[in-house]
Amino acid sequence: VMVATYKEAMDVIIDLFQDSWNRGNSDNIKPIVVDIASTDPERGKRIDMKKHDYVMVFETAHNEEVPEMLYDFVTTRVNITVDARTTRNRNRLKLMENEIRRLVHSKRKGDGVNYDRLVYKTRTDLSDRSKHLFRMTFQIEVIVFAELIP
Repeated sequence: VMVATYKEAMDVIIDLFQDSWNRGNSDNIKPIVVDIASTDPERGKRIDMKKHDYVMVFETAHNEEVPEMLYDFVTTRVNITVDARTTRNRNRLKLMENEIRRLVHSKRKGDGVNYDRLVYKTRTDLSDRSKHLFRMTFQIEVIVFAELIP
């Protein structure tokens, strides 16, 4: 039985945001990065928007394509939703957006081990001014070419 030793797509994105976020680009504030599927007890599912900005990450879709002629391999495409939230102001959200975009583009060519492409796909503004919540979601695709089928 072959066991995958590479990082899951979710971990690629979470590690990128946690390790490489440049607080100098976002008012010297680094958001808390949360995998919403995680069951870590310390934070639970409640978030305190008064104290922190958040970047929540979850997998939205996972598909495999079989290239013609090469039936032992698949191209895997994993769609990750990145949900950035702040209660500060619109400008803070814009800075968070720019940093997310910068990070994804900085790693778009892949790391040669865990994934081959990182694609910044779509952005949706879901801000609700009446609740003073500034929120954007992004679709990011993590692509692995010619992954061997176990």
